[in-house]
Amino acid sequence: MSRLIVLSNRVKMPDNNPMAGGLAVALHDMLIGNSGIWMGWNGDIVDACDDGVDNEFNCNGQDAATDADVQVANKNITYMTTALTSKQYQHFYCGFANNVLWLLLHEQAHLISQAPEDYAGYQAVNQLFAKQLKKIIRPDDVIWVHDYHFLSVAYYCRQLGLNNRIGLFLHIPFAPLAFWQKLDQSPELIKHLAHYDVFGMQTEQDKANCLAVFNHYLKDSYLDTRHLTDSMSKTGSILKTDNKLKECSNKSAHTAQDFAKSNRSSGAQLVLNLDLDAPHRIMIDAYPIGIDVAKIQQQVINSSSYLSSQYKRQMPEKTDIKSAVQQIIAVDRIDYSKGLLERFSAYRQFLQQYPAYQNQLKLIQIACPSRLDLPVYQRLYDDVRQTVNEVNQQFSPIEAHSDAFKIDDVKTCKLDTFDSTNNWQAITYSENVLSHGELMAAFWYSDIGWVNSLKDGMNLVAKEYIAAQNPDNPGVLLLSDYAGAAEQMQAAVIIDPHNPKSIIQGLNTALTMPLKERKSRYQTLLQGLWQYDLQAWQQDFLEDLYR
Repeated sequence: MSRLIVLSNRVKMPDNNPMAGGLAVALHDMLIGNSGIWMGWNGDIVDACDDGVDNEFNCNGQDAATDADVQVANKNITYMTTALTSKQYQHFYCGFANNVLWLLLHEQAHLISQAPEDYAGYQAVNQLFAKQLKKIIRPDDVIWVHDYHFLSVAYYCRQLGLNNRIGLFLHIPFAPLAFWQKLDQSPELIKHLAHYDVFGMQTEQDKANCLAVFNHYLKDSYLDTRHLTDSMSKTGSILKTDNKLKECSNKSAHTAQDFAKSNRSSGAQLVLNLDLDAPHRIMIDAYPIGIDVAKIQQQVINSSSYLSSQYKRQMPEKTDIKSAVQQIIAVDRIDYSKGLLERFSAYRQFLQQYPAYQNQLKLIQIACPSRLDLPVYQRLYDDVRQTVNEVNQQFSPIEAHSDAFKIDDVKTCKLDTFDSTNNWQAITYSENVLSHGELMAAFWYSDIGWVNSLKDGMNLVAKEYIAAQNPDNPGVLLLSDYAGAAEQMQAAVIIDPHNPKSIIQGLNTALTMPLKERKSRYQTLLQGLWQYDLQAWQQDFLEDLYR
């Protein structure tokens, strides 16, 4: 019987700890109820006593496969995880994966800092996981690899003689050619990528970028370019359609979304000479990831009675006549791609331009510190906390300035109240990790969900916010045009995170939007979530992978 083997950098083990990150949530929800193996890093870092490739998974010189942590949960999923050595963590994870590829793919090439050993470390870990797959693989197994950590795994699997179908889904954006040309290792990486059977990404724009990059680096390997030419033409047509959709009025939102869905381009199938036993075919297509809408709505129902008893007296109703007492919620990792500093700057300007919202409007920022081992992320973390401090001090009542909000106290702010007026602060900042159910309940009570990404593969927060809303009195999604979700969610209030005027105008539109329009936008967005949910994403990708 064929097994599905999923490989991702991190594995969500079967415990009750909250999950951070859309990828972990999506894979966890996808695998529950299915039979397969989930392989990856367990989050531990160990000291290695030997630098040999075969010994990097343990400090006792034992074989990686025997040292791997294998657990079975629900009799369906086998969790196969292993630790990284300190050198692997430094060069593979911190170094090339996050200090190079993450920044390049998010078009932040100016922040890239690469040590000479980083690329070799990245390739070594990709090869190690390929060897691990080789040890457990069966002839009819199918392998589904996830994200930028493993661009080269399929190449090493082929070198080891594996002929199994292998697919890769990239959860983050695929950068345009100009950014790949800034990286010396790009020719080899793209050739490695070509060894997958299916390469999926989030958006039609990502797909167009990918085809252009493949055409540049692999043009001498093409055996059949007809599919490439046809697909690039169709993808270009779709992108032109998307640009037109951005100009559609709210009244035509339903028609525009249906038109985009019906005109979605087909995948590009390339035939390449990769010096394998036979010509290699790779399918390249966009598979926008969805969410489990029913699960989220059930979580809100389960939480609503308790939360109503706790917060109903404090939380204003989301009524047709909008008051200044409203709540905005934003949930982000502290990353350069998320536009946190741009959000705080625009929010500061908004409060200055519309002073009636001072002492009334609350922005709740749930922020997850990330990759603080890297100096560039530590600097951003410090800047975020400092900016929150400055904004809160600027808008604090005069009598409160002597006891001003201190940067060292930022971490202790808790989401223990939805009160928007008592002890008011412009920004309520929290680094506390909420359970998924608690987060959905917070979305339900918030008038605006704000996604301000400078670049994002999809951003599932945008979709989860809509799924968690009250159909009779929904909130408004304020969505960056640079988030992948914007390609599907044009009924949101779309903003340019690089343009403060666009953000301020979007905030004002969202805060004053009548109930009838909020309902119309919500219904359009929710319909899209149901049409392409998590199950549809999984089914579409696996249908192509199992061919």
